[in-house]
Amino acid sequence: MPVRSKWLFVLLGDDRTGKTTFQKKIIKLLAYDNRDIRLDCNLLFDVKHSHLIRKLRNFSIANRSYHEKTTEYGSVEDYFNNYFREADMCFISSHVTHGGAVYVDDIKQMITEGQRRFYNVCGLFFENSIAKARQANRDISVLHWDERWVVANPQTEEQEQQDSQLLRAAEELVQMLIERTRGW
Repeated sequence: MPVRSKWLFVLLGDDRTGKTTFQKKIIKLLAYDNRDIRLDCNLLFDVKHSHLIRKLRNFSIANRSYHEKTTEYGSVEDYFNNYFREADMCFISSHVTHGGAVYVDDIKQMITEGQRRFYNVCGLFFENSIAKARQANRDISVLHWDERWVVANPQTEEQEQQDSQLLRAAEELVQMLIERTRGW
C-alpha cells in the first residue's frame, strides 16, 4: 500500500481577489480542462498532468467561497459533511472579512475539519487581500495551518494582467506539487 499525502488548500481573500480565476487555472493545468464559463460548485476532476498523474489521482474544486453560500451550506461542519468532495487534493475558498468582522472562527473550523479527514491544510493567502486587510490576514495566518503559501497577485485594475499573474501563480503551485511528489 503506498503512502500518500492529502492536501486541502484554503484560498483566502475577499471578493475580487482572484480565487475563482485561480481555481480555473488549476483546472486547466491539472485536468487539461479549459472552462471559461461559470463553474459549478464542488466539482471533482481526474489529474491528467503528465508529471502528477501517477502520484495524485484526483482533485476537487469548491469554486465559490464558503461565505457566499452559507445559506445553502449551513455551518462549516455541515459543508464538510454534505458538500465537500474528498480527493487527493482539494481547493476550497473563504472570505477573510465582511463588514468589519474577521472570519477567524469559520477558518479555524475549516482547518479542523480538513485535519479530521487526514488532510495537510495549507492556507493560500492572496497578496492583494493581504494588502487590503493586513491585520485580518495576520490573525488568520497564526491559526494552526500545516503550511501557509502566499499567491503573488498584486492589486491591478487590468484584467489581462490579473489573469497573467494568476496563471503564473497556478503554474508555480503545480511546480511545487511536482517537486513535493518527486520521490513518491
